[in-house]
Amino acid sequence: MNAFQEPKFTLVLDHDCTTSPVTLVTGTERECQRVIKESVNKTADFRSIYRRPDKPSPGISETIKEQMHNMCPCDARSLKKSLTKRFPVWKIMKKYKWRTDLPSDIVSGLTVGIMQLPQGMAYALLAELPPVVGLYMAFFPVLVYFIFGTSKHISMGTVAICSLLTGSVISRFYDPALASTVLGVNLTNTLSEEEKNISTDPSDPIEVELPNHVKFDIAASVCLLVGFAQLFMGMFRMGFITTYMSDPLIGGFTTGCAVHVGTSQVKYVFGLHIPRSDGIFQIIKTYVLIFHHIGETNVPTLIMSLVCMVFIYIIKVQINIRFKDRLKFPVPVELIVVVVGTMTSYFLNFSEKYGMKIVGEIPRGLPEPSFPSLPSTSVYTADVFIIAIVAFSQCVGLAALMAKKHGYSYDANQELIAYGAGNIFGSCFSCYPYAASVSRSSVQESAGGKTQLASVFSAILVLIVIVSIGPLFQTLPNCVLASIITVALRSLFLQFLDLPKIYRTSVYDCMIWIVTFLAVVVLHVDYGILLGMLFSFFTVVIRSQRAKVNNLERIEAVQLYQDSTKYVQTGSVSGVAIVGYTSPLYYANGSLFVKQVYALTGVVPEKKKRQVKRQLKAERIRMSQKNSSAALLPNMMAMDDSSTDPGDLIRQTIACASLMEDNMLHHIILDLSGVAFIDSVGAKVLRQLVEDYQSVDVEVLFSNINDEVWRVMETTDFIKSYEERMYLTTDDALDAINRKMQRANELGQILNRGRRNRDEDDDELLTNRVSVI
Repeated sequence: MNAFQEPKFTLVLDHDCTTSPVTLVTGTERECQRVIKESVNKTADFRSIYRRPDKPSPGISETIKEQMHNMCPCDARSLKKSLTKRFPVWKIMKKYKWRTDLPSDIVSGLTVGIMQLPQGMAYALLAELPPVVGLYMAFFPVLVYFIFGTSKHISMGTVAICSLLTGSVISRFYDPALASTVLGVNLTNTLSEEEKNISTDPSDPIEVELPNHVKFDIAASVCLLVGFAQLFMGMFRMGFITTYMSDPLIGGFTTGCAVHVGTSQVKYVFGLHIPRSDGIFQIIKTYVLIFHHIGETNVPTLIMSLVCMVFIYIIKVQINIRFKDRLKFPVPVELIVVVVGTMTSYFLNFSEKYGMKIVGEIPRGLPEPSFPSLPSTSVYTADVFIIAIVAFSQCVGLAALMAKKHGYSYDANQELIAYGAGNIFGSCFSCYPYAASVSRSSVQESAGGKTQLASVFSAILVLIVIVSIGPLFQTLPNCVLASIITVALRSLFLQFLDLPKIYRTSVYDCMIWIVTFLAVVVLHVDYGILLGMLFSFFTVVIRSQRAKVNNLERIEAVQLYQDSTKYVQTGSVSGVAIVGYTSPLYYANGSLFVKQVYALTGVVPEKKKRQVKRQLKAERIRMSQKNSSAALLPNMMAMDDSSTDPGDLIRQTIACASLMEDNMLHHIILDLSGVAFIDSVGAKVLRQLVEDYQSVDVEVLFSNINDEVWRVMETTDFIKSYEERMYLTTDDALDAINRKMQRANELGQILNRGRRNRDEDDDELLTNRVSVI
């Protein structure tokens, strides 16, 4: 504005004031407005004016110092903030409403505690451990989570998946070769001989029945390592890792685990004594053994299992679920079945009369704390990370659901710290890895629980059972616990019903679900989840490779550029192709991207060059024949060849190319607004695309470049070479093309006038030469 002096404005008013005033701009101000309107915004200019300078990336030492400062702050204010963050219980209890929340937490806690008793004992059996371990897990880790956890409603303790994975680790040591690493060769041989004597079939694989203290050591070691893994991930803010486990992957994995859990309980339901299979094809090998020994079914055990399952299903599904709105708290059907089963077994002496397997000795009181001995950690190192991630993904999913439902926030990284601390503490009391239970969390929330104080009351109830009445459950038949587990799997198997909806939403998600499920069932749990994650990553690559370039055209009404095959009222610009791409451009799809651009524009540079050469050759032949037809000039060709103008050859080439197509492509605009990132290969592909099209007189421009793409282009010197081709928006690129074409038309008119004048001169010169000859 300072460069233009004395701007003049004229205000035109309607005499009857029925229309708005109009401002007419005149003088130098009008010229200023014209320049601003006709200016083209290039990306480099825009960034130089508005882009903030990038902050230097911190080095490794600075990052470590920052993390250490966050974990161990020095000043009092930061220390208080850090302690409040690390101990969320202080903040929760500070706002606790004792009069209204305490009664609700007591009722909710006791309700969950009643559920914890049978479920804890049942899932401990699934983990190849004595049922009392499930009671320990309902007490020790739960108290730790109360202190460190950020969710107010999830119920921690035993869950099927963690129990299954822990049982898979323990069962590996049933093999005599691995058993000798924890028992010694002599004791292993002795236990193997005892197993041979009680085996019902000599062809069955030999397994070693480990003493309970050895199982405790293995399970506690797994728990300790899982705790350290989760604590490490929480300290270094790695809660994002669960984003790599999509909902379809988790759904297929948990459903596959349900098949494993159900299969492991078949022998208890039928009362069979068969060795536990492990490794690849575990399900197949287990069912082979089951059908091989099906004739040895204990009929009383099978009858009692069926009666318990039917009773649990009727109460749990037909009453608790159907009438949950009318019930203040669900009927504790599992506890009823456990109590009735224990009393019936005790008074009718099921163990001796019918050979039913029972729980056996349950020690009274709490176990003495001891640090795990970490036996043969190399056997289950991979399992540790799988359990840590799977347990966290299940817990944080429930925490997010409850937090959203009740309007409070949770911290995924602090949750990891809470799970890690609970596992480390629980490992000193013979516990195995714990997690959040879906069923118990739902009950705790529906029963009116307000905070994690409810878990303290459930832990107190479990403590009373451990200290006083635990030994009364010694005569409980194992088939009763197996029935509880089997019916609890119903919710997991119902996930099959989600497949049609998943398929309608995304074929790729459906494939991830099915592949993960089949891998878990056919191969093994740990192999299944790894294969599922690999396949999930592979589908991302496939999706990027299947992405298509779009022919963008302008919709004038809304001033947007959209795919012309999907939108109406679009308009194109003659000789200009606007290409959009909605996928990252990297090494996996670079060549496919180039082929799609060739197909969309209809111009393949190599073919175009060959076509131009053929056309130019034909034009030369035609001109040669035209000249040779004038037999009067046998030596004139030699005279003129030495003075051929290179500019004439170029103009002939352009003329020949223009004859091939009326609307010849002369510009391509690559709209990169949908490209999230590129790598060095992507930048190389773009460079090659520019050079290839430049060789056939087609100029490639770029628009809507985001910061990440610009950064890679800058580091690969792409910006240095082609900065003038990059525009802020597609409209800016089109405006630049229009101006260029206007200048080219003006120049063409000048050249045509000059060519006509020269042709007239040449004709006059030729006439004179003929006259001389």
